[in-house]
Order: sequence, then structure tokens, then C-alpha cells
Amino acid sequence: MTLLRLGLAASGWLALLAMSLPDAAPLRVAAITAFLLVCPGLATLLALRPAGARRGGHPAVILETALVALVLGLALTTLVAVALFLGGVFTATRSLLALAVLTTVMALLPVRPGARNRDTKVHAG
Repeated sequence: MTLLRLGLAASGWLALLAMSLPDAAPLRVAAITAFLLVCPGLATLLALRPAGARRGGHPAVILETALVALVLGLALTTLVAVALFLGGVFTATRSLLALAVLTTVMALLPVRPGARNRDTKVHAG
């Protein structure tokens, strides 16, 4: 278990803790916004990353990962909000709780053995 995955697992609960701060407090807004934009998407991306996904410190790979995590996080946030609205039980706290649980589960999913070393070349048959 990497430190990144453990940090992602804790991030939602820290955002929920930030909900106890006064409304419009800069720390509350920053913590919740950062969580919603980054953490659910990054946790899901790490859990569901295709076996042949590129890794490394190249700037293009970092930018690609950041962009996909951002879009995936926004999509998950939207899906949770719509589901709660349709169920007639939407509140900011409930949606944040649902995303915190989802992020924790995705961050703590075990990495499939051998998923990083699979051969991704196309072979002529």
C-alpha cells in the first residue's frame, strides 16, 4: 500500500471534517474543492488503471494523469449528486460522505498481481 493510496483514502474524511468549519471559511472551501476535483477521480484512476497504462515522470504522462483524474472526479461528483437529487435526499454532507466512501474503497482496492507487467504489444495471429 503506497502513501498516495493511504492519503487518498483519508482525504474524503478530512473533507468531511472540514465541513464542521464555519460557512465560507477559506480552509473549508479549499479542502472540499481540492477533494472534489482531485481525489475521487485519482483514486478511481489508480484502481481501474489499464494494465498497459504509461507510467513515469515524463511531463506528458503527468499532465495526462492529472487531466483524466480531474474529468473522472467531476463525473463521479456529478453522478453522486444526480443520484441523491433523484432520490430526494440530496445534501452537501451526504454527497461528500458518499464520495468519501467511494474514494476510500477505490484507494484501498488491492492492486492486481502482474497488472503492471503485462505485455501490451499486438501480436499478429
